[in-house]
Amino acid sequence: GATTITHTNGACGATKNNDVESTGQLQYRDYRHDNGKFYYVPQGYDLPQKTQMLPAFRLWINGDNMNERMINNGISTVKQPVRPFLLWTADQIPTSLWKKFRTGWWKVLSTMTEAEGLNGLKMAILRGERSRIDEQEIATFFAEGMKYLLTMYEFISQKNFQQWKVTTWSRQINYAVVVKNGSDADKMRLGEETR
Repeated sequence: GATTITHTNGACGATKNNDVESTGQLQYRDYRHDNGKFYYVPQGYDLPQKTQMLPAFRLWINGDNMNERMINNGISTVKQPVRPFLLWTADQIPTSLWKKFRTGWWKVLSTMTEAEGLNGLKMAILRGERSRIDEQEIATFFAEGMKYLLTMYEFISQKNFQQWKVTTWSRQINYAVVVKNGSDADKMRLGEETR
């Protein structure tokens, strides 16, 4: 069955059980940073380095639900789940993290979710109607998204793209790279580039 997402605000440092198993709801909170602002990510959160496409897609769809922080001088940990990256916006993510995400992850992952088979999932996540998509569904949606990418950017199928990291993919589907290396059909699909 579908799981709903409940967004909570973790003001005043309140400790909450972020994963409410009995109701099947995954609760996300906003994290207060030293600057007094609340963000979707805990202070110091960073994107994983050298991330392959499938794990990046998983974070895009399911978020980083296993994120945790050490407390009590490293004696124990506290879960700090991070919303699906699909939900991230410039005003809800610290500026430096947003810039890294926007330039290295956003383009390719958002393009994947334009695939016909993924639009319903994208809308359900945006409305908070779906969370914790299981691995079998993730694999199916990922395959659909990759097929769509290779349809939109035909020139990439001629490259050794299977081992590319998410940041490599984002660079390769950048407007200027497609203009330089893309097929005529790829270039026709570009439309107007906004920078």
